[in-house]
Amino acid sequence: MKQSAMLTDRPPARRGAARLLGLALVLLTLALALPAGAAAIASPGAAAVPAPTIASFTPHEGAVGTVVTLAGSGFSGATRVSLGRAAATFTVVSDAQITLTVPAGAGSGPISVSTPGGSTVSAESFTMTDPPVEILVWAPSGTHSYVQGSRLTVNWTTRDPLAFGEFGVGVAGPARGWICDGVMRAVGGPRTSYSTDLTLDVPVGSGYKAMLAWRFPAGIGLWGAWATSPGSFAVTARSAAKAITAFSFQGLTPPVTGVINEAAHTIALAVPRATDLHALVATFTTTGASVAVGGTPQVSGTTANDFTNPVTYKVTADEASTQDYVVTVSLPVLKIGDAYGGGVVAYILQSGDPGYSATVQHGLIAAKDDEFSMSGIVWALPGYRGTSVPGGTDDAIGTGAANTTKIIAQNGAGVTYAAGLARACTDGGYRDWYLPSKDELNKLYISRAAIGGFYRTGYWSSSEYRVWLAFWQNFDGGDQFPNDKGFMKNVRAVRSF
Repeated sequence: MKQSAMLTDRPPARRGAARLLGLALVLLTLALALPAGAAAIASPGAAAVPAPTIASFTPHEGAVGTVVTLAGSGFSGATRVSLGRAAATFTVVSDAQITLTVPAGAGSGPISVSTPGGSTVSAESFTMTDPPVEILVWAPSGTHSYVQGSRLTVNWTTRDPLAFGEFGVGVAGPARGWICDGVMRAVGGPRTSYSTDLTLDVPVGSGYKAMLAWRFPAGIGLWGAWATSPGSFAVTARSAAKAITAFSFQGLTPPVTGVINEAAHTIALAVPRATDLHALVATFTTTGASVAVGGTPQVSGTTANDFTNPVTYKVTADEASTQDYVVTVSLPVLKIGDAYGGGVVAYILQSGDPGYSATVQHGLIAAKDDEFSMSGIVWALPGYRGTSVPGGTDDAIGTGAANTTKIIAQNGAGVTYAAGLARACTDGGYRDWYLPSKDELNKLYISRAAIGGFYRTGYWSSSEYRVWLAFWQNFDGGDQFPNDKGFMKNVRAVRSF
């Protein structure tokens, strides 16, 4: 008897847990027995929220903005109303009625309602219809002609403001159907006026018109509400012209104009002697659509190129064919004795000379006459004849200008000594004349016959020998000697090119 009591009796706590477990099993069984969509079992003492139902709706078709009335039950507290996949704005009139407005972007389909009690979907579908759209294309008007690939502007209006759907813009040809160039969405708020560009990438022909169409919804609807422009236009072939008709260097003084050989497709220009060929800017005109050098687009009057070697300009026609023009720029070839740069060419630099270039001639220009002095002029003023030139002087070709500057810095401004007198020369309007160095003076002696105007007596160089002495050259025999800076000798100014 005691043993039986031990098998059947449970402590009070275990008996309470067993009751809760039993209640949970009952609730689970009831929940599994409920149909789908039924309201959840409320807590003890609360009423269950019924699921909504849609009995009918009206109208059954319409465009964006149409107001649809739903009849049914359980609409109170509705949280979402959708047409197809698009959420609509709605008003809960009563537990048995809801009104919704067809949203932009909605497609044909059933209507659904969601409430705290569940969701429901209508048995019937709502059919989307296009609203009446009337398009008036008012430009282009008249008769025009355009090249293939060019663009024209199309302007149109609609009878009513639109804030949805899209327009198709294209060309209608007399012998072919509509060629749609692109679409333009009717978005950004209701409006009636529109404008866009149209690319005329169509076959050559005449009688073309701009054509507009409209559809809803955008991207998937059928095109409708067609309209064409009041004017027609012709489309002509792209041009095959690709010539350079003028070529010059307007930045030079004076400007230099090229000679174009159209048969050989070459352009030749002869520029002034001192021209830097590394960055010349060409001004040109062309019948082509574009011009390039080595793949770099060329802008007339703007793009610089290195013309130390021939440069090829590639001209591309509007219809994509090309033509090359080879541009050659040359400097005048000078020789000793030529009148040039305000004087006479006295020497042309040779390989090994400082400043020599294989592509550009450089050298010395001698003034045509001696700088005037009845009996010659001293090398230095009395106060500086026993003092070396600060920084020293050099003998080589290319150093005379620097020598002259140093001597003037020591002796001061004036024309009563050799270097100052040479620097004062302004022949040809140039102000960079100087007293030649020892080696530069010797080049003048060698070419004295071609240069002309020399006396047989001696000429000062700008090269110092000792504190008291400077080099001069005898133009009777050609010997160079150091002499006292106070002796009187002649001066022939030179400048470099």
